[in-house]
Amino acid sequence: MARVFLVVLLASVAVAAPKAPPKATPKAPPAKKEPPPPPSAPMPKVAENVGEKVLAALQSATRVQAWRVASSGGLRPDPSKAIGSDFVREAEGKELSPAQLATLRGILYDDRSYRFTTDVAGCDFKPDVSFRVESGIDTVETLISFSCAQVLFYSGKPGGRWLPAGTFDVKPARKALLELAKAMMPGDAPTQKLK
Repeated sequence: MARVFLVVLLASVAVAAPKAPPKATPKAPPAKKEPPPPPSAPMPKVAENVGEKVLAALQSATRVQAWRVASSGGLRPDPSKAIGSDFVREAEGKELSPAQLATLRGILYDDRSYRFTTDVAGCDFKPDVSFRVESGIDTVETLISFSCAQVLFYSGKPGGRWLPAGTFDVKPARKALLELAKAMMPGDAPTQKLK
């Protein structure tokens, strides 16, 4: 009887003992959302805000070079280096490869690169670099001020006639533009020091 009681007691203890929780299966990390590819044509807000002449020159560019640029400081710049009367090309970088040109177009065509509703008048625009876009007889200087996080498009014609073609806030694209500028002028200390 004692033996039966012991067996029943042990059986009831075994039944009452808590079961180990099932091992949790590890959750797969959430899938990374791939960013969309850069646009190969101007997105709607870019087409609406940036001038047709600028966009046409970017699309049909035959040559694009990077330059370190500066304000002319009120002095009349050398006509061969002048961008309008306010800015001057200082140090020449490399010509963009087809892949780098596609990167530049992707940045400048993308609605997300700009803050079109931001007032750009409050910053003293002093450009650091320009991507000089040549297309036929037309030239577009894509002047970028990293301190203002702004781009100023300047349209030029033979004979030194320059017209501003719009200034825009490009804070969302600032980092990408800075990386491209540094890649184009690896030996230019002032450009490499830009932050």
